[in-house]
Amino acid sequence: MDGRYFATIRHMIRHTNLWLMLTGAMALLTAAPPPALAADATPGGTLQEPSLEGLYSDWSLYGMQENGNLVCYLSSGLEHASDPVPRRRQAFVLIINRPAEGRRGVISVDPGYTYEDGSTVLMTIGHKQFHMIGKNGSAWAQDNEDPQILAAIRGGSTLVVTGRMRNGPATTDTFSLKGLPKALAALDQACPVAGAASASGQAAIPHKKRKKAR
Repeated sequence: MDGRYFATIRHMIRHTNLWLMLTGAMALLTAAPPPALAADATPGGTLQEPSLEGLYSDWSLYGMQENGNLVCYLSSGLEHASDPVPRRRQAFVLIINRPAEGRRGVISVDPGYTYEDGSTVLMTIGHKQFHMIGKNGSAWAQDNEDPQILAAIRGGSTLVVTGRMRNGPATTDTFSLKGLPKALAALDQACPVAGAASASGQAAIPHKKRKKAR
């Protein structure tokens, strides 16, 4: 993954974090998305501000344009943390579809601080465990395990992530999976990846580019 990809992830996380801070948890259920801010420039092109496309219990669906290509992602905020971390930002789990690159269901965790690069981050869903890798401050599934994680979380109720912050202690964070099956179906409908199996198990149809917001 190149620098442009990580810049996009940081853009998504920053927007989602700002949205939660501006509206609060209750307002998020009824309020319209905040006005678009100036798009961030990246070495590979430009990013349009994400727009809220749907709410599914504890998961939110966003859509955005990256260099003219549609990108969609789901986000869920932290439900419980084992230990307080000073100056910690809001933590998120992200699930991303990038149709232009043929990538579906890419999973990452932003802990609200910085994971040690190259460190192992353990993701536990029920009785199943997955070893993610710390890179550019976040955690990513390894060896194309994203589909296996997606299969596990569809039937789970909570997702637990244990990792070590850079120059600090290990933390255990719990994220809710409530509403995720419907959210995954909405993600595949909003941002289908041609040839990839959708949440329903059917092959997704080729995507159509969404018109840019004015």
